[in-house]
Amino acid sequence: MTKPAMVFEDRGGQWGVEWFDDDGRCELKIFKGSDAHRQALQYAMQRYGHFKEVQSLGEIALPR
Repeated sequence: MTKPAMVFEDRGGQWGVEWFDDDGRCELKIFKGSDAHRQALQYAMQRYGHFKEVQSLGEIALPR
């Protein structure tokens, strides 16, 4: 896993973790609740080892 996962705030206070592999497949996990941000960060670190927190989905560069 060479690409970092992306941690982002989704609408309604939800937080998501998105990761693309080298073939363009995507993994997406959404967290809800008062500790959603913490859960998303913890998940990204445990699952992918490295991540980038972005302000919005518009900052995520889709694979070509």
